[in-house]
Amino acid sequence: MLPKPSLVLQVKLLPEDYSEAQAAEIKRSYMYLAQSVVSELPEDERAEGNLMRLNVRLMKPYWNPADDGAQKLWGESFMPWLANATRNMSTAMHNFNTVPHPLGSGNVTYEWADFDFAPNAVLRVKMDDENRIPSAAPAFCDAVRSLCAEGVLGEDVVRVRIPSLASLEAQKAAYEEELRQFRAARAAEAAVACAPAADTDPEAGTAVDAAEFEAPADADSAAEAVDAAADQNNAAGTDEVAVDEAEPAPAADDAATTASEPVFTIDYAIWGIERADGTVVELDSRTL
Repeated sequence: MLPKPSLVLQVKLLPEDYSEAQAAEIKRSYMYLAQSVVSELPEDERAEGNLMRLNVRLMKPYWNPADDGAQKLWGESFMPWLANATRNMSTAMHNFNTVPHPLGSGNVTYEWADFDFAPNAVLRVKMDDENRIPSAAPAFCDAVRSLCAEGVLGEDVVRVRIPSLASLEAQKAAYEEELRQFRAARAAEAAVACAPAADTDPEAGTAVDAAEFEAPADADSAAEAVDAAADQNNAAGTDEVAVDEAEPAPAADDAATTASEPVFTIDYAIWGIERADGTVVELDSRTL
């Protein structure tokens, strides 16, 4: 039977999330998976946020694909074990935040997960929106191993970050803009719904004067304005419609009115190769 790796968890928490009670609860919660070491995140690493590091060790050669024994060990033992460990860790991290904890400890949201294959490579992978390690993480590890063997990553690599910080920031900025446009479109639609039709019969009368209409600032306010306008019209005794029911006004674009609010989804395609001198080289994993 082929040997399997061993695992030690190294948890680093922001000062505001760290306490002795929190450390004890984390150790207790993960003891069925691996031994845990919990510490406070150093001040110079604060920007990283809470970190879960998987220190993976195996006292047999496994990193060099050109070695037949190492390749057999990697493919038949290491990779299945890694996939299982990743899945179990993701479940444990997610479940940790769904149960009550003793006084002095609470939920923990991790920003990154490290896969430490020292002395070979360290991968830092962004957690998904459910506080889980992405299921593709073992495949990332496999790809990095191959790239290291091919010399693609170069020398003095401190860490492979997936996605790169620049890519992640660009994705967040694009999402914020998409969200802004979506909300603006919804507010505009609500404003149109509130405004009286242009060809309203002057003699019919309407309780809302177009000249005095002011578009609400957001979609919620716009919805309230629609209801208020309807109540006002009813109170004024408006019993005629402004637009002939046989010829309804053109509806707003279906996609705009039925689309749901955008959801941020991380794209892991662009990797950051972080070197010892502080430089970062970006690599598009889709071109590998």
